[in-house]
Amino acid sequence: MQKAASRKIGIFLTGLILLAWAVILTPSLCGAGMHELSDGEMAAVYAQGFSSFTLSTDTNTGISLATMSFPNISIGTYTQINQMAMGYYPINGTTAWDNNWTNVSLGTPGTDLIAQGLYIKAEFSGITNNGTRQLDYVQIGTTSLKGDVSANFNSFSGTIGGTTYNRTNLGAQTITSTGDINSGFNLSLAGSGSQKGFSFNFGSSSTIH
Repeated sequence: MQKAASRKIGIFLTGLILLAWAVILTPSLCGAGMHELSDGEMAAVYAQGFSSFTLSTDTNTGISLATMSFPNISIGTYTQINQMAMGYYPINGTTAWDNNWTNVSLGTPGTDLIAQGLYIKAEFSGITNNGTRQLDYVQIGTTSLKGDVSANFNSFSGTIGGTTYNRTNLGAQTITSTGDINSGFNLSLAGSGSQKGFSFNFGSSSTIH
């Protein structure tokens, strides 16, 4: 993976999500210090709705899905990136990038790109068997994305508005997400299947123009 950015971020659009995650999990940099709580103090602390973790397993297939959600987190950004590329390996004898974007803009000068509700998902096969356990895919995403993502999509793998692309040259385009119930977004890394490799998936209400 290679990139040159006017602003250093993590893994392209999900860098927003990883940034929020880092803010959540990293100790505060303010002047207040950290101290250990006693058992009595811990027992008196209550919190609700900040995050949730679920693990479900299909008894017929043995497929397990682990999900960590942060439903009430909202983040926004306007970021420009010179180049983003990831997933360089051969498919059917041709070595190329899953995604190779240049002149990227997340949001616009007047309107931030807004992500509301963050999550991390991981699917496992044979999770109860140490010998056969396998990680099928990892997703980092948001349940609602609102705003524009513009770039010269030299290679795009993923979905936009229900249409699937595999290493497709889309040219200079803008992807617009509405922020409604069907405007989720995720970056997925899968080891097999029709979307093997790195894919960016925009919800069914997203449009490209």
